[in-house]
Amino acid sequence: MKQTLIASVLYITCFSCFTQNDSLVNRLEEVVIQADKKLSKHSVGYKVSTLSDSVIVRNTESFTSLLRFNSPLYLKEYGAGGTSSASFRGTSASNTAVIWNGININSINNGEAGFNSFTVSLFDNIDIRSGGGSLEYGSGAVGGTIHLNDNLQFTNTEQIKNQFVSSVGSFETYRGVYKFKLSNSKLAINAGVSYNQSENDYKFLNTDFKNTNGAYENYGFNVSAAYSLTKFSKLKFYGANYFGKRFFSGELPNPLTANEKYQDFSHRNLLIYTHEKSRLNHEAKLAFLTQEYRYFEDRTISTFNFGKSKRYLANYNVSYSFPKLKASITSYSEYESAFGKTDQIAERNRKQFSQSLIYNQKVNSFVSFDAKLRKDFNSDYDVPFTYALGVKVKRIRNLFFRANGSKNYRVPTYNDLFWPGQGNLDLIPETALQGEFGFGYKNNQILIDIGIFYIAAKDKIVWTPGGDPDRPSVWVPINLSEVNNKGLEMSLSFNKTFNKHTVTFNANYSYTVATNKATDKQLIFVPKHLLNSSLGYTYKRFSFFYQQLFNGKVYTTESNSNDFVIPYYFVANTGLDYKLLNLQNKQLTIGLKINNVFNKYYVVRPRRPMPNRNFNFNINYKF
Repeated sequence: MKQTLIASVLYITCFSCFTQNDSLVNRLEEVVIQADKKLSKHSVGYKVSTLSDSVIVRNTESFTSLLRFNSPLYLKEYGAGGTSSASFRGTSASNTAVIWNGININSINNGEAGFNSFTVSLFDNIDIRSGGGSLEYGSGAVGGTIHLNDNLQFTNTEQIKNQFVSSVGSFETYRGVYKFKLSNSKLAINAGVSYNQSENDYKFLNTDFKNTNGAYENYGFNVSAAYSLTKFSKLKFYGANYFGKRFFSGELPNPLTANEKYQDFSHRNLLIYTHEKSRLNHEAKLAFLTQEYRYFEDRTISTFNFGKSKRYLANYNVSYSFPKLKASITSYSEYESAFGKTDQIAERNRKQFSQSLIYNQKVNSFVSFDAKLRKDFNSDYDVPFTYALGVKVKRIRNLFFRANGSKNYRVPTYNDLFWPGQGNLDLIPETALQGEFGFGYKNNQILIDIGIFYIAAKDKIVWTPGGDPDRPSVWVPINLSEVNNKGLEMSLSFNKTFNKHTVTFNANYSYTVATNKATDKQLIFVPKHLLNSSLGYTYKRFSFFYQQLFNGKVYTTESNSNDFVIPYYFVANTGLDYKLLNLQNKQLTIGLKINNVFNKYYVVRPRRPMPNRNFNFNINYKF
């Protein structure tokens, strides 16, 4: 496989010297077609940050690595390449919703999203919205939402664009991505395929061991298309497929005993019809999504445990605008039927109908607000009304102020209730009230955003060791009577160009105190301090970047014992890129990235050291 990949890189690089593509010469007007317009329309009062294509290309190791170094999220990862989950502001992973082209794709069985089961390079951009006001995507996203977007474009003349990204790195790591885009005035098509492979056998610093049984391999294939039926109506399709295999590495003090294997598959299909004319807009969606995992306790035999789920979703949205009031009202109606089962849990079907109303108004040139109301009708639980309100006051001498508040509600997942030996049938749904006040400064070069938040959760569902006295030392889900999360989030962006020099700087800092009121102790796996930053410099064809991450101390026991903590750590990456070709219709860039440049020992989960210093050589070719 490695010989094939290297040969492909050389072939495409050489072929670029002779290929011509006149369609790229014409940079005519483009019309961007979005699958999800709710984020941009209904985020008044909330902080939304975007990870652009250039940021994504510099962090192709994994989705986990991308978010860890470029967002305020805390990532929990069972060793490099292992299962991974994310959380906002001290909330649980199931309080973080992952939205794919407007559809919530968190797992039916555990309510979470596995962040190493996404091929990050296949998405055009990624948006991150903090706070619990995402009621149009479900009522359980107390912490925030992560949006994976595929952008389609109509162009006046036919255009064809290609992109090939390939990399070779330490620990026999090979990656390749090919993306294709075709567009004209009636049709737009995007397609992408990816491959990732690594032996992942890095040395455990300060020991005689390697990361035994840590290899992984995965494939991804995405396709999307839009067709203009009339001047006012469009038909769009989005598809995403993922096939992954990974081995679970061992823990210290004896990692050589590791012998587990894990496979996961997912298929997502989404069909959208839109009709936009004057004040009245309609949108209808149909979606079918499946997920499956297989767990092999012994990788040498064919026996495995499994989990499967499938979801059918129908969604109808209608909005009406009031130009004189600078206002709009939108209705979101959605029906979902979800099936989930494992080899130890019989198939169960949960049905839900939800109705949301959103009123948006721009009061004047400075003040705007969003008011949201949602009601769910769930086949298993009686779900109360949830609501959210966001307000923004902007551009007063480049200053802006924002505020938001919401009520959220999350029902237990299948695993919470029924997992053999660990599930808890006595669980009740969790509710949360939260508020945030933020302010900042923005001009053409600087963006500063500071937010203070408070979350009061009741009956919060958490998995904890020894939570049930009848099952000592067993991880079980329980309801905590009250949990309070409070803290501060800060972000800074700077961009300056002078002559042929460009300097960029980005930073995110979060301070989070998440306490169980019954014990007045910090929740486990919630760092109080989290800081990441990146510095970029570009001159002519050269570009340089440096990334720094500080992760504060993390408690792993309910008693907050200092004998069982994950110590704080600093980790840094750096890289250098050079454009060999920089023509209008061809750009060829080569780059070198050094991860963990100072060769620091650190762990994200107990007894699972992360990679030492490692290198990655990459090629990015657009034609």
